[in-house]
Amino acid sequence: MKTAGNEYTANSGGFLDVFRIALPLIFASSSQAVNLYVDRAMLSHYSHEALGASFASGLTNFTISCVFVGLIGYTGTFVAQYAGAKQFKRIGTCVWQGIFLSLLGGAFMASGILWARPLFRLFGHEAGVMEQEIIYFKVLCAGCVFHLMQIALSCFWSGRGKTLLVMGVSLGSMVINIPFNYLLIFGEFGFPEMGIAGAAWGSILASFGGLLFYIGGFFTPGARRHFNTAGSFFDWELLKRMIRFGLPAGIQLFLDLASFNLFAVILCRYSKDIQGAVSIAFGVNSLSFTPIAGIGQTVAIMVGQAIGARNIPLAEKAVKSAMILSICYTGAMALLFFFFPVFVVAPFVNEADPSQAETIRLTAPMLKFVAGFLIFDGLCILFFNALRGAGDTKFAMWATTVMAWGILGIPCLILYASGFSVWFLWGYFVFYVVIVATVFFLRYLSRKWTKMRVIEDNL
Repeated sequence: MKTAGNEYTANSGGFLDVFRIALPLIFASSSQAVNLYVDRAMLSHYSHEALGASFASGLTNFTISCVFVGLIGYTGTFVAQYAGAKQFKRIGTCVWQGIFLSLLGGAFMASGILWARPLFRLFGHEAGVMEQEIIYFKVLCAGCVFHLMQIALSCFWSGRGKTLLVMGVSLGSMVINIPFNYLLIFGEFGFPEMGIAGAAWGSILASFGGLLFYIGGFFTPGARRHFNTAGSFFDWELLKRMIRFGLPAGIQLFLDLASFNLFAVILCRYSKDIQGAVSIAFGVNSLSFTPIAGIGQTVAIMVGQAIGARNIPLAEKAVKSAMILSICYTGAMALLFFFFPVFVVAPFVNEADPSQAETIRLTAPMLKFVAGFLIFDGLCILFFNALRGAGDTKFAMWATTVMAWGILGIPCLILYASGFSVWFLWGYFVFYVVIVATVFFLRYLSRKWTKMRVIEDNL
């Protein structure tokens, strides 16, 4: 079906339709994972302390920003439902509300420069690692606004299922990030040697470059004409509705990542070698996680468009197709991590630093635990995004509050204090992911989401 502005909002919900939207998002998500993977591989060749610090500090920065990431990212659900309802003039206004929220979030994150040191003192890491963590965190906080604005503007395309440009911008950002990280970390070709700060500055430059591409596309004559991108900037009623539905999504993401961050910090307290191994294991895991996130975004888009068009069978078919895609991908990655862990960690081996030998040895069994939860993690993301695309964000928030802290965060603190081994905690984490996936699957089966809608009921 062809609609205003060359929009195609109707689809069969079949595997090919899911794959068409998901593939660019998978590439986009994978480019971010490649950035993270390459950053940590470079830092592993710079210093042992920088490698360990980059994981804990980067995860902490992202966790704190998650309330805004989830809130601003929910712009995509509004765009999808307006697209499904063929209310294209409302789409530009939606994105503007996301931009305003990103400026607010950027200002808050920039204040992290002031409270970074007392925060990282709480983690109890070694003094040398802590100083590296603080440096990395402060730089990321200073440039977080560019990342948040990217999220808001990307929803203009992703919410409508136009994901090729999102992929292009992500790949372009990767092209900027990798060479600048190399130049700024190691100080090559006349650039200053900045170490871990250089890795953070490289990421910020990449975010800023991607943002410029999005701004250019948002204000093209076609976008202004069909989607009112330069006509209606502020809509208080729409902003309130976006906060009402999006804030629970942001809180859910924050609570989920905060408990995971606590789990990672607990693991890192066992020893410096384990901290390095955890950094590598979760860095490698991001290569599998972020494509799953791309599939999850696709589910949210297609469910949102189907809800806007009041076509529930289309939404259910899209979820089923995405589930097949997710299981095939995560199953393949699980086999790779379980049977070939030495091959996976090879880029992190620094032969010039013999002290890393124990870190590499510990990483291989950790990847086997990662393999144990990958399929369930994919299903969790898929069903969560199906609920999110419909507007079922309050359930996700409350369920995450109970599970993330009642099953993961607080029990892991108790297990660590009781002297349980790091391997027992890894096994417990696999159990936790299975429980979360089951809860969101059962909520999806209840079909309460089919009666929800975030846009105006009269559309």
